[in-house]
Formats: sequence, C-alpha cells, structure tokens
Amino acid sequence: MTVKLYWRDPYQRAFDAKVMARGELQGRPTVVLDQTAFYATSGGQPNDTGVLDGVPVIDVLEVDGDVVHVLAGPLTGDVVHGEIDWERRFDHMQQHTGQHILSQALVQVAGAETVSFHLSADSVTVDVNLPLLSPEQIAAAERLANEAVWAAQPVVVSEHPAEQMGMLGLRKQPDVEGTLRVVAVAAFDRCACGGTHVRNSGEVGLIHIARCEPQRGNTRIEFMCGRRALRDYGARDALLRSLARDLGVGWSELPERIARLAEQGETARKMVEALRMRLLDSELPRLAASAEQRSGYRLLACVLEGLDAGNMRYIAQQLLQHPGMVVLLGVTEPSVQFCFGRSADLDIDMNRLLRQAGEPFKARGGGKPHLAQGGGIGPAELEPLLRRAADILAAS
Repeated sequence: MTVKLYWRDPYQRAFDAKVMARGELQGRPTVVLDQTAFYATSGGQPNDTGVLDGVPVIDVLEVDGDVVHVLAGPLTGDVVHGEIDWERRFDHMQQHTGQHILSQALVQVAGAETVSFHLSADSVTVDVNLPLLSPEQIAAAERLANEAVWAAQPVVVSEHPAEQMGMLGLRKQPDVEGTLRVVAVAAFDRCACGGTHVRNSGEVGLIHIARCEPQRGNTRIEFMCGRRALRDYGARDALLRSLARDLGVGWSELPERIARLAEQGETARKMVEALRMRLLDSELPRLAASAEQRSGYRLLACVLEGLDAGNMRYIAQQLLQHPGMVVLLGVTEPSVQFCFGRSADLDIDMNRLLRQAGEPFKARGGGKPHLAQGGGIGPAELEPLLRRAADILAAS
C-alpha cells in the first residue's frame, strides 16, 4: 500500500521514493511507489501531474490502496525523484477547500445539501438537492462563504474511527468503514474528505458563484475560487471597460446605454419590417401577373430572392386570394424553405403534392390540402424540387 504524502503535507512539492511495481495501462508505462506526493483522482478532485525523474506523470489512479502513476515514457531507476506541478496542486487545494466552505454556506442559507462535486481545469461545480434557488439565496450563500474565507480560519485534518462519525458533527454522513479522514474549517464546516486542502481558509482568497441551472431535479452551481475567481473578475472588468469605451460612457452607465440601444434597435427593426411589407405589397401585382396560365388554374413557381419564410407565407396568402391560383414558392434565407398553396376554389391536395415532389430530395414538411410547407434540402435542390412539383401538377 502506497504511503500518501499528500495527506501528511499537501504543501510538499518534491519527494524521493522506491519503485515497488511496474506495469502498463493502455500502452503507457506505469509505476507504483512506496510513497508519493501525487494525488490520485478521487472524490471529484482530479489527479496531480508533474514528473518522476524528469518523465511526465500524465495520470494517477488508486487501485486497491496502491497509487498507480501513468507515465509518458519508461522509468529506468529503482529509486526516483518526484516533483508535482505545484500551480495545479494549489489551484485544486483552493477550489476544494472553497467547495467545502460554499457547501456549508448553502446549507445554512437554504438548507441545500451538496450531492455531488466536480472539479476540472475549466470549471468547478456542486449539485445541491433543491430544484430551485432564488437569486437572493445565491447571493447570501456567496456572501457567507466569503466571510468564512476572510475570517482566515485554520483548516485542520484529523482521523477518527468510522464508528465515531455520529459524534463528529459532520455536514454529511459518509458510507465508510475503518478510518475516517475529517477536514474541518474551524467551527464553520466539518466534512469527511480525502482531498488536498489549504491550511487556512484565507488562502482560498475569494469565492465567486458564476451561474446556477436546473439539473435533473437538483440545482447545479458553477463557482470558482482564488486565482480562478481573480482571473474571471479581471476578464469581466476588461469586458466592461471595453464596452464602456466603445459606447462612450462610464461602466456604471452601461445598463442604461444598452437599454436605450436595444429600444432604438427594436424601433429600427419595426420600421424595416414595415418598409419590407410595403415593398412586398408593391410586388404582389407583378407576381400575380407573372403567373403562368394553365388548364384550369394559374401557376406561379419561383424562388423569392432575399426574403425569408415569413415573407414567403405572406406572399402566398395574399396571392391565394385570387381565384384559380396555385403557388410553388421557395426561399433560401436563412435556410431553405418552400411553400405550396392553392386558392379556395381549386381542388388540389397541396400536402400530397409536397410529399410527392419532395420524396426524391428527402425533403421534410407537410400541412393542409390548401397550404403546405417544407424544408430540409440544400439551396441547389430548391429549383429542381419546384420544377418537379410543377411537372406533377401538369401531368395530373
């Protein structure tokens, strides 16, 4: 069984050890040492990385009490010198201790118990057993957690027989046997944990909740601590400064300025839409006049350039007020859509026609006998599909 130096001293960055066993995992060499400072992935916390005699350690696993180091290349010596990636280790220590503090704050503020914890290079999350937390509860939990951080309280690790867990005042009762490892943030939080932690809550620096979202009946809370939180605040500050500079206002004036721009944009959108509808109305007589006279009906089959599906439906509805009219229309923006319709005085099943014409192109769509709409084809297939529909009509 490997001696876990990271439990004795999570701040230990280098060590020497004897190679006890060698192996291979998925084509990579592995070693088991008599002792190690490399943390093995467990409890939501990722493994440490670093080097053994200069060979990169790319993964660390625990198998039946042995810590297995997965290496980028072979090790030759029987005694090795190891060095962990300290920046990664300390980041994990900040995030994990911060998680303990935040989880306790969520219990105190909202009665929300943590059911899972995940730490990666990109994000840190906890899932709590409530389907919804209010913005006020989130803000209060963040505030309480940071007060615990800034109180600079000692973080103490102790070991106890598992039979004593009921007397230890733990935030959550674990399902373990044997020795129980407890991490206590002074009197604020006590939790069973095998991870690496800072010595003092002040080393967490800062806890920032980034977002919350529903997750299978629970709530997932994404947060960050220490350097991660500082980087995030720095990025947000740079963004605010950039926006304020571009808009020519102070950062505190941004909400008002953005609201005014949104209002102006909506007004402009409505004006453009009104002008577009006037333009469409002016085009209707020309489109109606260009319809081809056929036996028993007039046919307009064309691709409407520069228009969208809403404009296409409007044109179809207006043209179909003319008796004896059949329209086969298509647009390509923002995606390919087509519309088949006929006036009320005609007895042609446009839904059936759409299915027949679209079948070779694997088009999708449907509708009613007088009006049907489809899509799911490429721009190059639109005109051939409209021609096929016109040919089917001519042959019927």
